[in-house]
Amino acid sequence: MNQKRPNGSARVPKRTLASVITSQVRQRIIDGTFPPGAQLNEVELATQFATSRGPVREGIQRLVQEGLLVSEPHRGVFVPVLTDEDIEDIFHARAAIERASMMRLIDRGLSAATLAALEQALGEMDVAIADEDWSAVAAADLRFHEIIVAAAGSQRLRRMYASLAGELRLGMNLLVRSYEGRLNYLEEHERIFSLLAAQDRQGLIRELEAHLGEALSTLHQHHPEAADPVDAAEPDPRNWGANGHSGATAAEVSS
Repeated sequence: MNQKRPNGSARVPKRTLASVITSQVRQRIIDGTFPPGAQLNEVELATQFATSRGPVREGIQRLVQEGLLVSEPHRGVFVPVLTDEDIEDIFHARAAIERASMMRLIDRGLSAATLAALEQALGEMDVAIADEDWSAVAAADLRFHEIIVAAAGSQRLRRMYASLAGELRLGMNLLVRSYEGRLNYLEEHERIFSLLAAQDRQGLIRELEAHLGEALSTLHQHHPEAADPVDAAEPDPRNWGANGHSGATAAEVSS
């Protein structure tokens, strides 16, 4: 129940400290500040965020649920090291969700807003490729596919895709360095867009399988093993917050 202020307006709840910590740690995992195999320590993070261990523990638990952290009994919490087999499994799960979403979207019909959003993502991808900004290419790629799943109108498909999002982003990070060799990357997405607009079911299924299959093939060519883990046995928390990433303190969150 929302509390009312004296003037009658509803009080908008502030983000909890645990949510802020979760968001910042998630971003550092995704951008590689915390690399695969790195160990995260509650005490060190609590010191960095100037808070107690409770919110940090809650944030870590959320990220474990998202697949962005793994908890190993008697050892600690680590950023997962994805192998080629892991990446293939993630992409197979992704393909199943996206295929179902596309078929449902064809049944429902594409709205003008969905078409516009997809075209915008394609435009962002085009600019990023021209600038050779491969991280931005990856971001536009994920946004394109997320738009399709969201537009399908299935809460369960969207929820399943969201639960896969963390590991998918980690997998996309490994693919980033292979994008430069895929000269037809934009064209693959443009074909998916055209087939969706034309409501071509069979063509769309074939194109999606080819698109994700090409991504996996390129990964194997450019990256024989999906990740080179850091030495998880000797983490160096002094590197946390490097590259300009500073932690939010409890005072900053409450301000």
